[in-house]
Formats: sequence, C-alpha cells, structure tokens
Amino acid sequence: MKITLIVPQVKTQPEARPKRCPQCSSPYLARHGTVAKALKDIKLNRVRVVRYRCSNCGVTFRHYPEGVRRARQSKRLIVLAALMQALGLSCSVTSHLLRLEEAPISKTTVWRDVQEVGIALRRRPWTGKARVIGADETWVKLKGQGVALGLVVDAQSGETIWVEVLVELDSAAFVRWLRKVADRVGAEVLVTDDLSTYKPVAQRLGLKHQVCLAHVRKNVTKRLKKLAGQEEVKEATCGRMAIRDIIRELPPWGERAIRELAKVLRRDTPWRMFLRELADKYKSLRLHLEEEGVPATNNVAERAIGRSKVRYKTVRGFKSEAGMLNLVALTQWLYTPNEVHDTRNLVA
Repeated sequence: MKITLIVPQVKTQPEARPKRCPQCSSPYLARHGTVAKALKDIKLNRVRVVRYRCSNCGVTFRHYPEGVRRARQSKRLIVLAALMQALGLSCSVTSHLLRLEEAPISKTTVWRDVQEVGIALRRRPWTGKARVIGADETWVKLKGQGVALGLVVDAQSGETIWVEVLVELDSAAFVRWLRKVADRVGAEVLVTDDLSTYKPVAQRLGLKHQVCLAHVRKNVTKRLKKLAGQEEVKEATCGRMAIRDIIRELPPWGERAIRELAKVLRRDTPWRMFLRELADKYKSLRLHLEEEGVPATNNVAERAIGRSKVRYKTVRGFKSEAGMLNLVALTQWLYTPNEVHDTRNLVA
C-alpha cells in the first residue's frame, strides 16, 4: 500500500494579519512590535512572531507564523514524531533520530505528541454509511492485565469505524457494543469470525450474519481429526459430497444433508452435536453467495487489528486506557487504505 502523507508546513513569519481579537473579537488591532522565537523543528530553529494590541479591550497577544504555536515544538515536528512512533519506532529511538536532525526532544515528549495526535483523531468520528460491517476482537495488555479490544470496520472499504475496550465478553455486552455502531452507520449485514457469541447478537440487532468461511473450514478440519471413531461418517457422502466438500462448495441443499446425517447418529454424541452446530450456521456461511458486496471472510477486520498489532508487539503493554486508544486511533488512521493522509489539522 502506497500513501501520501501531507505534513504541516512551517513559515518563518506570519503572512497575514489576525482578523479578530482573541479576547473580545474586535477587528480593530494595532501592530505592537515583533519578537524572535526559538523553535524546535527539523528545518528551522528560529521564527519571527508579530505582536498586536486590541484597540477595544487593550489586550496584547502574539500572532504566530503558519505551523507554529506557543509551544517550542513546531506542528511539523509533533506530527513527524507521532508518525515515527506509529510506524514502529520506539519513543527512545524516535527521540535519538530527531536529535540527529537537530530537533532534540525527549522520549516523554514523543509519547505526548502521540497522545495529542491520537486525541485529535478520536475526536473525528466516522461519519459515513456502511451497509456491511465487520467485527472482531483482540487481546492486549493494559496495566499488566489482558483486556479485549473490539474493532468494527467497514467490510467493503476496510476503514475502521469504532474501537472500544470490552469489559465483558458475553452476548449482552456485544449487543451494547455493536448496537450503537450499527444504528449510526445504517448497517444491514454483520461479518464475524466463528465465535458463537455473535449469532444471538446479529439476531437481536436484526442484522444478516456472514460467518467467516476461513475460520469455519479450518475448525471443521480440526474437529474431524479430533473426533474419534465414526470413520464411515467422516467419509460418508451427504447427497453427492462428503462433509469437507459441502463446506468447501456450499451447495444450497447442504444444510438439509448435514441434518439428515446427524439423525443417523445417537443422541447427544459429540459427532451429532458437531453436525448440528454446522447445520445451524450453514445459512450464515452462504450469505456472501446471495448478497452482493458481502465478503466471504472476516479478513478485513483482522487486517485492521494487524495495523495496531504490529506496533503493539514493540511495546510491553499500556499504562492507561486513554493512551492505548490514542495509539490505536493513530495506527488505524495511518494504515487506512486511503491514498492521501493529511496531517495538517491533527495539531491544534
């Protein structure tokens, strides 16, 4: 994936007058001198700042050049430090590299830059519509304890819609998590992995459900190897195909054939339970064949998790929930499949 990053520019002096007083909003301002300001940036170390005095309330204030604010760091340096961290460098390595570029900042400052950009991204909610959404969860360490992090994505574009820490992992918690997202984006189809918790969630929310074929096929192969005996059932044909072939080809009559085979077995045996589970989810396996635009797998959500997991593997967990969500927001935005990433509005 190739993307274009647009970073803030830094000018040496202001190019226009301020339009209003920041205190009383009066447009009547008088120039009140200029001062030099030391700056931390990869290209400039000093800029000129113009002071103004309001003719209405008498307050004096500074008017900074583009890309400069009251802090010593330029907006460009803040964005670059956050991007380097999100791309996989540690705070310490980022600090050392920027020091070589004569822009010395500490590793703590790098982390603060990541938080500032992450907060800005989290304040920009996803406002589009998504008919098909994908949901998945992963485990991360927070304060030394494992917590579940749930992600919801647009299953067609790959963009991340929502990220949330899941305190509970039952169906009721999943309903609360997905309801607010599904209602807001107008979702009609939910794509998930093979976790049984998702089926009642889709039913409660009135969503059509596509179960990831890759997960199911892998699990069927494992179950057939683990279940002892019934060799004649493993090789038995349901109609014209064996069980493995039915899951691979997904013929319309597959559910009926699997249920008929389950009736032959004794009640409550592991084999019968396995076949009944397979038959119960069969319609959810074929949804992608009946609905246009529905993917057969949940790979889009798993790729979204991978965007942040690559960065997560280089840290030893997180110390705060806010810090974790800010870094996740940054990595999700950075690796979202858009050709242009504009960072100019990420720093106040």
